[in-house]
Amino acid sequence: MKTEIRRLTVWQFVGLLLISAGVVGCASHLREAKFQYVQGTEHRRGYRTEQALVSFARARLEAERASKRHPSAQSFMLMGLAELELDRRVDAERNFRKAFAHGFDKGEEWAAGLSLLGTAVTLEKFGLAEAASDFYLHLIEKSKFRPVTILAAQHHVEKELLRIRGLESDLRGRELTRLLKTVLRLAEKEPSCGFYHYLLSQIRSHQEEYRTSLESAVLARELGLPQQEIMRDNDNQIVFCYRQLKRELDPSQWEEFHAFYMQWIRRWNWRGPEEPEWKRR
Repeated sequence: MKTEIRRLTVWQFVGLLLISAGVVGCASHLREAKFQYVQGTEHRRGYRTEQALVSFARARLEAERASKRHPSAQSFMLMGLAELELDRRVDAERNFRKAFAHGFDKGEEWAAGLSLLGTAVTLEKFGLAEAASDFYLHLIEKSKFRPVTILAAQHHVEKELLRIRGLESDLRGRELTRLLKTVLRLAEKEPSCGFYHYLLSQIRSHQEEYRTSLESAVLARELGLPQQEIMRDNDNQIVFCYRQLKRELDPSQWEEFHAFYMQWIRRWNWRGPEEPEWKRR
């Protein structure tokens, strides 16, 4: 009898060890997923695109391992966030729904936003531009999930600028003003988002307001942009506005503007007023 009791205690102990090992293993995968995701965001802020993608892929893999061992709202949410960074929107939508099922309240809302965004992109692709525009505007106004709002704004502004470009002067001016107000509302809600200032710079350039366009581009650069390609496009916009203002300003205005401009060039370590540092590479 004593032997049987002793055996039972040993097996219970072994069972507890196995369970503990599983919990620790799951926790380590989740911890590594968080670490890799943070690393990815740091690389992205530094415009190290390849390193960022590697970190986000690792974050997704570790979160997936954690979710298989111990499904949780946190593991599915992390997997979805990493998939968004890897441009895997359908997978991200599915995992946000799983996160919601495991207790993450915002998961369903995030998934619904991604689904609507995907529908808008599909509508635009197949020529239903007006319906797509309605969906983009709905997401811009209503979405509380920043990545969805940014993507909707990007698609909407790009599409609208292409459409507006071919309009007659008066109508073109009115449509640009309307578009500017839409993006200004976003920038007012979240002034620290560099991407919104990048969009404002693009719109103001089409309005031929080159000084305010340049100032918005400077803000975008200082606040940070989500991708290296966008950062370089923003730098090219700064140089374009500089060239336009060089032609338009009278000597006294140019002297004042040039002093203002050169202080930023020195801050960014550009080789010259038209040579961003990345052109050296």
